[in-house]
Amino acid sequence: MTKKQDSTSGIAPIKNVADKILPVAPLLSSHKAEWHNIFLAYYQLPACEIPKHYLSQHTFTICSELGSPSLIECSLDNRLKRYYFQSGDIIFCPADVGKSLVWEQKNSCILLALEPQLVEKIAYESLVPKHIEFAPQFKFVDPLIQHLAWALKSELESGCLSGRLYAESAAAMLAVHLLKINSPLKQSIQEYKGGLPAHKLDRAIAYINEYLAQNIGLSELAQVLDMSQYHFARLFKQSVGITPHQYLIKQRVERAKQLLQQRDVSIADIALQCGFANQGHLSYHFKRLLNITPKAFVNSSKNL
Repeated sequence: MTKKQDSTSGIAPIKNVADKILPVAPLLSSHKAEWHNIFLAYYQLPACEIPKHYLSQHTFTICSELGSPSLIECSLDNRLKRYYFQSGDIIFCPADVGKSLVWEQKNSCILLALEPQLVEKIAYESLVPKHIEFAPQFKFVDPLIQHLAWALKSELESGCLSGRLYAESAAAMLAVHLLKINSPLKQSIQEYKGGLPAHKLDRAIAYINEYLAQNIGLSELAQVLDMSQYHFARLFKQSVGITPHQYLIKQRVERAKQLLQQRDVSIADIALQCGFANQGHLSYHFKRLLNITPKAFVNSSKNL
């Protein structure tokens, strides 16, 4: 099977969307992570003024750490509010809507950006074929958005061991959640039942197995089957019982198991051949799924 170019409907990985807007560089960023449709950066900001700006992505600004609330002045779409911003609070600014902020004391926050094209593709398949308008929100709390933001921050801190499939699955989940909580259409997301058709499931599995060692993304798999990322992920899980990311890890472990039995190759080299970031990454998932370390597995195989 020829590897399909991951154009993601023409969307390149999101770069640092706030490069020239914020006064300091992020302490953590997905700038080099090659994630499609989603971007995350973690900042520790001093007291500062962020001038009015427009971004082409939907953005969530999430206060990320405990401590005393930070007094801010926030303008969204020419509406101004002044309030205390505290751990877990979220500001949502739709794409191409003007936003400015004045932080009156230091603050730690996560900037999470989502490509509108992903949201609109899911909306097209689930609701109606029209552009979706979202309402800005000054201050709200949403456990799912918080969880996704902190999970992606942890993924960056780990060195992106889980790969694109993990982050892009989170992007699809966030897009659906945004439609559910903020869409003016007030319609439910259409859920498809019964799993993937057999020919599409076979194609997805064959693609995963052929490119197991590469950093496969959810956008890439969905594009191969000409589906939205959300519906592909949902139907794949219905078909095989686990998410695409979980299936990818399982297949990598199985490939590693085969190579450990067949070849006199170092565990570190096998880890890389199977798509793991390093030997430790392989060992973690090998022990988690098979209840034995790769080294112990090799030794037990030699004794058979």
